[in-house]
Amino acid sequence: MESQNKPIRLLLVDDEEEFLLATSRALARRGFEVSVAPNGVTALEMLSKGVFDIVVLDVKMPDIDGVEVFNQVRSRLPELPVIILTGHPSITDAFHTSKHGIANYLAKPVDIDELAAKVRQSVAEAAQTSTEDATGNDVRDINDKIGVMIVDDEEELLSSLSRVFARRNIRPVTANSGPRALEILEDILVDIMVLDVKMPGMDGLEVLRQVKEKHPSIQVILLSGHPSVEAAVEGVKLGASEYLKKPPDVEELVNTIKRLYLRRLEILEEEQKRLVDEIRRRYPE
Repeated sequence: MESQNKPIRLLLVDDEEEFLLATSRALARRGFEVSVAPNGVTALEMLSKGVFDIVVLDVKMPDIDGVEVFNQVRSRLPELPVIILTGHPSITDAFHTSKHGIANYLAKPVDIDELAAKVRQSVAEAAQTSTEDATGNDVRDINDKIGVMIVDDEEELLSSLSRVFARRNIRPVTANSGPRALEILEDILVDIMVLDVKMPGMDGLEVLRQVKEKHPSIQVILLSGHPSVEAAVEGVKLGASEYLKKPPDVEELVNTIKRLYLRRLEILEEEQKRLVDEIRRRYPE
């Protein structure tokens, strides 16, 4: 998206005129090419006509709220990174974004230097992902390589998601409890885990903690029928990559799995490189 000589093209969306003016000026002083939209409708119109590298988006707006704008951006322009800003944090958006995904989430009032750093980081990550896809890691061609474990005490959900994944050539493995999931992982290593938060006995957060201790590269998507900010925050701390509401939207879930699979490949490649470097350090020629 961004070249070395071209400024980042940023669309700032907020219904607070004073914030819009002050923030756009501050970002422009830091070298960004800033366009502004006072509401969600205007933002979507501008996105349909212009080209931007990133969107910085307020959540609470009177016409179309930021989460809906974010959903439409992901649908229309899935590679476009979005940073969500809000003065009123809620579970609806607190974990709607992924720390390794196309979006970041910041609470208002936001420090301008922190925002500028997040903008540059998000654009760089999006550009890197785009380059990787162009060199052969096309998400449309990786389904048959992905192993996904579904962990949930609801047998109906296990069955339905297994059928959905199998139809898309994603290899499903199921576990109806946390202990069973950990037991299966002793014999079968998967790429992605789709994990229910609320389960009897061992809950999803404890499963997540143990999975990340033993298999840190496994990407974990938490599911919850009763989301809470506390669970979302704890999930981030423990290493979850995404947090979705039950029942999940099938296409959103599948797309998230594809994206996280590419992230896992990246982590494994980095680990392999570190191992090779360590071997060379210990045993120089």
